[in-house]
Amino acid sequence: KVFPNTFTFLFIGRLVKHKGVEELIKQFNSNFIDKEATLRIVGSGEQEAYLKDKYESEKVIFVGKKLNNDLIQELHVASCFVCPSIFEPWGLVVNEALSAGVPVIATKEVGASFDLINGKETGYVAANMTEFGEYMIELFNNPIKLLVFSKNASDLMQNKWNYDFYNNCLNKSIDKVKKWH
Repeated sequence: KVFPNTFTFLFIGRLVKHKGVEELIKQFNSNFIDKEATLRIVGSGEQEAYLKDKYESEKVIFVGKKLNNDLIQELHVASCFVCPSIFEPWGLVVNEALSAGVPVIATKEVGASFDLINGKETGYVAANMTEFGEYMIELFNNPIKLLVFSKNASDLMQNKWNYDFYNNCLNKSIDKVKKWH
């Protein structure tokens, strides 16, 4: 993982209320307006026009919807992935960010946080948006922790949450179902 010169927080997702993007922007603006940092927002949705009109700036950048290699490129130029959802059963984009070696800050409402972040040293899980902002500041100010989280993220996804793991889980499930008959 190579980190950009300007610390870059990255959000990827639909721009709808339950994704918590407006609260994320408020935290970013209150903590980073005078720092060498940007917030990149990738996605589209019903709140897109409202959020862009109210918050777009040189530091809060809306890049629209991205797919495939363009999405991968966004992860490659990010310092930290942010997932501020107030409801998220899993959040596959957390897997994708960690696979790219990008540390994650997520809310406790993101289902993936329990398996991929808690106790794994791959990022932070915030209880509320004030704590979320504090974690953003912590990673911004601590390049060593950022590097440790990045390495741990890559290692976790390569060595544990990989296709072999999924295949083993699937086979175990199939074996259990076979025993029912």
